[in-house]
Amino acid sequence: MEKAITNSRQTNQEKAANNPHNKRAVAMLKILVRETNNLSEMARTLNNEGFTTSRGGKFTAKQVSILINRYQLK
Repeated sequence: MEKAITNSRQTNQEKAANNPHNKRAVAMLKILVRETNNLSEMARTLNNEGFTTSRGGKFTAKQVSILINRYQLK
């Protein structure tokens, strides 16, 4: 069971890293983290600029936080 969970997490992380929506959002976040520390403001900016999550939804502060941590943008 543990191995299945580990494999699932690894697969999901690989999908997220290779997702074109995430790549575009990360490029924008590299700029935004220099301008503000407000995660909600970053999420609003991404949403207003037409960025979508890997599943096609709108960004939240939590999702922005995850991307910032995953790609070590701060």
